[in-house]
Amino acid sequence: MEDPIEQRLRDLMRGDQGADSAQVDDARMERVLHRVHVRGGIFDLVGLFAHWGWVVSEGGARGLRHARPTRRDPSSPSSTDSPQ
Repeated sequence: MEDPIEQRLRDLMRGDQGADSAQVDDARMERVLHRVHVRGGIFDLVGLFAHWGWVVSEGGARGLRHARPTRRDPSSPSSTDSPQ
């Protein structure tokens, strides 16, 4: 599967140079693309774990509020009951 961005970068790097420099450029392009893919993968993993940590922390914080069920005593006055 050919990547159009990769092909465009190769074309820009080749320019009007000879065949010998094309092999050197291909090797350089492979190194550059490898670094870009590795860095992109690392940033994706960091972002994934950051989002995962946020979800867990939010779920934990909201879950702690409901850790024990509360029971309302009907005999005690509540703030919603106002004498009239």
